[in-house]
Amino acid sequence: MRPLTDTPPSAYIDVSDMRLGDRMACAWWAQQRRMNEGLRFALLDRNFKLAERFSLALFFPATFTEMSEAEIKAANLPEWHQSNLWLTVTNAFAKTQLAGHFEYLPPEVLQRAEEIRRQKTPGKPRVLIHQLNDAPYNRVRNWKQCDADALPPALTALGFDVLLLNPKAKQFIGGYTEMLAQMLVCDAFIGGDTGPSHVFALLCADKPQVAIYPDMTRNEKMYEWQRVELGVELPWSSMPLRPDLAKLTLRHTRHWVFERGLPRWHRVGRFKVEDAVNTLLSVMPAPR
Repeated sequence: MRPLTDTPPSAYIDVSDMRLGDRMACAWWAQQRRMNEGLRFALLDRNFKLAERFSLALFFPATFTEMSEAEIKAANLPEWHQSNLWLTVTNAFAKTQLAGHFEYLPPEVLQRAEEIRRQKTPGKPRVLIHQLNDAPYNRVRNWKQCDADALPPALTALGFDVLLLNPKAKQFIGGYTEMLAQMLVCDAFIGGDTGPSHVFALLCADKPQVAIYPDMTRNEKMYEWQRVELGVELPWSSMPLRPDLAKLTLRHTRHWVFERGLPRWHRVGRFKVEDAVNTLLSVMPAPR
C-alpha cells in the first residue's frame, strides 16, 4: 500500500533539471528531513533530462507530492534551494550516515521481481552490473570497455550468475520497471558514477554494492569556492549515499575515439579486473 500522510508540503523543490542520480540524492536528503523534522515537500518536475520520466512522488509518496507551477504559486510555497546538491548532500550524509529507502513500489515492479526470482539458479548468487561506458556529459567517469567486458567472465568463473543492466550502450534491459525488479532480485550490484548506482543505494541498502568511481580531485577543486562559501567541511563527492559502500577508484588514462568522423583524445577510467573482483569478495563470499 502507498503510505498516506496528511502533512502539507512546507516548500517545493524543482527537480526538472535533475538526472537520475541527482534525484536519488535529492530524495535521500528530503527523506531525512521528513523523518527528523516532520517536513514534506512539493515537487515541480518538468523532466528536462530523462528519456523516461522517473517520478520521485511515485516512489517516495510520504516525502513528496507533485504539484504544478500554478498549484505551488496558489499555495505560496517557498522553494527549497539545495545549492550545489552533491556538495551539500555529501556533508549532510557525513553527519547522518543512514541509508535511505523507497517508500513505495508499484505492483508491476513486485510482480516482475517475483517472475525473475522464480527463474534464478539456486546456489548461484546474481551480480547485477551497470557498465559505465556511455556518459558523454562526463567522460572521465567512463570505464574503458575492455575492463568492463573482462569483469563478467571473471565473476562467472567464480560461480556467480552475472547480468548486465545495459548490455548495449545507452540502453537498459527494459525500462525502470525491469531495472528495479532486477535490483530487487540480485544479490549484489557493481556500477559506476551513474544513475542506477544511486537507485540501488536507496532501493537495496541491505545488499552488497561496489562503486567503481573516478578520483574526485578535479571536482573537489572545481567546487572548492562553493565549499568555503557554504561553510561545510567535506569536499564535493558524488558517491552513492549508503554507509557500507565498497569503493574502487579508477585510474585516469586517455584513448582515441572517432567522433563525427574525426579522431579525438578522450579521458577514460581504467581498473584492474582482479581489484574489482576482490572488492566484491570483501563484502560477499564467492559461491561454494
